Amino acid sequence: MNRKTQKEAQRTAEAGSGGSACTIERGRAQDAEDIYALYHSLIDMPYGTWNEDYPDFELVQEDLARSEVFVMRDGGRLIAAIVNEDSDEFDGMAPWYDDVSRWAQLGRLGVDRAYQGRGIGRTMMRYALERAKEEGCDAARLLVGVHNLPAQRAYSTLGFDVCGEAEAWGNRWLCYQKRL
Repeated sequence: MNRKTQKEAQRTAEAGSGGSACTIERGRAQDAEDIYALYHSLIDMPYGTWNEDYPDFELVQEDLARSEVFVMRDGGRLIAAIVNEDSDEFDGMAPWYDDVSRWAQLGRLGVDRAYQGRGIGRTMMRYALERAKEEGCDAARLLVGVHNLPAQRAYSTLGFDVCGEAEAWGNRWLCYQKRL
């Protein structure tokens, strides 16, 4: 992560937590219960697409074993998580950039209710994007529910473009992409 991104992440994290320093780090297997609890605390949020069955505990464990999961902590409390999925399940869902050899496929971004509206989600996304770039990804892609207007605004602000729409998993999605 470059110095500007590190400083921005630290400032946003400090502002988001009332002045205490938050840290972003790679998730570990022992974080599974906390990540699952975070995700399930957000099930009834407006604009959300999560339900009692998704994401389930097994998926959280699989993410931690197969993919890159980043978590933010305020002291010892896990307050946010995001996944760079090791998956090709988005292939064919949209007319993605055709010259990309390695994608970051981002998803399952969740922020504790008490910390929402403070830029934590954007900080987590910027961190994941920077890490993906450092690891050789050419571009990032993600799906956003068509009714999730706040997320759509946030991803547009971060430089993502809509490249299509898809229907999957009982929902309608906007497909976002961004070159790194």
